[in-house]
Amino acid sequence: MLGWMRKQTRSWFVYIAFGIIIIVFILMYGFPQEGQRDGAFVAQVNNQKITRRQYNELYENMLMFSRNLYKRSLTEKEIKQLRQRALDSLVEQVLVIQEAARLGLEVSREEVKREIANTPLFQSEGMFNRELYLRQLGARRMTPGEYERAVSTEMLVSKLVGVLQNTTKLSDRELYELYRLESEKVNLRFLKLDASNFEDAAEVSQEEVVAHHEKTRENYRMPARVKVRYLSFEPKRYREKVEIGPEEIEGFYRVNEDRFMQEKKIRARHILIKVKKEGDDRAEGDAQKKAEDTRKKIEEGEAFSQLAKKLSQDAASASKGGDLGYFARGQMVEGFDDAAFSLKPGEVSPVVKTPLGFHIIKVEDIQEGGPAPLEKVGDVIEEELRVEKAEARSREEASLAIGRIYRSGDMAGYAKEHGLVVQETGFFSGDEPTREFGINKDFNDAALLLRTDETSPIIRLGEKYLIIQMVERKEPYVPSLEEVEAKVKKAVRGEKAKKAAKEKAERLLAELASGTTMDQTAKREHLIPEETGLFTRGSMYIHKIGPSEELLREAFSLTPEKPLPGKAYGIKDDYYLVKLKKRIGADREKFQAEKVKLRKRLLAQKRDEGVKLWIKGLKEKAAIEIELTI
Repeated sequence: MLGWMRKQTRSWFVYIAFGIIIIVFILMYGFPQEGQRDGAFVAQVNNQKITRRQYNELYENMLMFSRNLYKRSLTEKEIKQLRQRALDSLVEQVLVIQEAARLGLEVSREEVKREIANTPLFQSEGMFNRELYLRQLGARRMTPGEYERAVSTEMLVSKLVGVLQNTTKLSDRELYELYRLESEKVNLRFLKLDASNFEDAAEVSQEEVVAHHEKTRENYRMPARVKVRYLSFEPKRYREKVEIGPEEIEGFYRVNEDRFMQEKKIRARHILIKVKKEGDDRAEGDAQKKAEDTRKKIEEGEAFSQLAKKLSQDAASASKGGDLGYFARGQMVEGFDDAAFSLKPGEVSPVVKTPLGFHIIKVEDIQEGGPAPLEKVGDVIEEELRVEKAEARSREEASLAIGRIYRSGDMAGYAKEHGLVVQETGFFSGDEPTREFGINKDFNDAALLLRTDETSPIIRLGEKYLIIQMVERKEPYVPSLEEVEAKVKKAVRGEKAKKAAKEKAERLLAELASGTTMDQTAKREHLIPEETGLFTRGSMYIHKIGPSEELLREAFSLTPEKPLPGKAYGIKDDYYLVKLKKRIGADREKFQAEKVKLRKRLLAQKRDEGVKLWIKGLKEKAAIEIELTI
């Protein structure tokens, strides 16, 4: 919310964790004071609690941002990483705010006022407009006090980060070294040994299965599983019940007038005479003469629309008397716009040449640009307000319900009284999908935290608000060998195959080190030599091989004199024999030409790294308790 209201973000969160998102929930709700109840807490930082509500708010904002950024649903792994990032970010923000307080940094009320007054969103004709400020906050359901505290928090953290960053320097020697490390590239040639190709030869005895199960039985532990009941409060239930007054529609229109701006449009007809043969001067001359003759007929009084039907060579518009309908600038071919938009209603243009041929244009009507009339967009505004109010109503109804259910514990009674339906899930674990919501970590985590008959805080899932109550819980247990024998046998076979692949890769590497060429080895072993292509130290992923920090480091230690690494690299379930194919060093001339730009960019990187290291130091010294299982 704050990020939406600010033209430029300066939050410390830019420097850690998640790019450009601001932690909005903390600015609206603040951290709970000692003794304040705000649902279960997910972490405690130096005796300061972070509640599940605060965590959920941040996670939902980050999830929405990610989906909008990537234009797809996130994978389970990405969601898990996002959840961890949300928790880490909360802990880090608490630490930074605590450190700012310890150092005695403050933001004065005057500084906050100046910052708000300079926010373009709250300005009218370049000046702060208090009425506009209050309307904008009201539209986002924030009070001035809440927003001002949010701005104060952001400015305080920004001050502290600014102090840290201003101490960072970068010498020319450091600059070149960073440039060298960043710009050097290598290309590796490699052979791949797929471990799965060794599985058929891997024999597995029952004794090995039993022994493996004894050693790894905890790996097969079945997680806790729960069954819950829940009430769902959905905006669609309330959308027809909310009332939208004319004054609300008009107020929304005034605040968001820029959303309803219309471009200037004209309605025109044209007659098109095409050139029969491109690049032929005679054909072009004939087409122009025909267009000029047609223009004279219009001057003599013949109807434009009738001539268009008979003579125009634009198949799409000729049958309609040349009518092109309404269009804005930029929608027509080059040259046509300037001529058409220079005419008044009823005027006919001279002959106009465009890449399509020769045109005669007549303007029928002009719609001036500007804001669309309220009566034209009122229905759109009413629908948007209805959706927003219905969402707020569903949240209010959930809040009323949870108070009653907390006191009575009777979800079924409340549902019956208010015409709601209590729904019940089957058993599920933290990583299992439910029939109702699929794999949804927010729902699953909230459910698994409950004890029998305990009621959760309000959980938001998309547009819905849920209240969950535990029905039954099955505790985690380690299954017997009989229950997981097939999985254990597969694991043993996989380990044996991987070991065989590794042993063969090491033998082949020894051959390469003794002088056998990679092509000779590939031909004998029926392998296909491949290349990674050039990559830098900053590569997260080595093309055709995968992620391996260890291989990435060793690749840049290889030289033409020592092209082979000291071992075969196991990545996932495969082993790789690699050899340096090409290495490209840093270009000193290019460095000198780009030195100024590089200093600016690399200094920013160094500053960001400095902030991360500082926060890491705060974490190491802090007393941090994590209660949330990601």
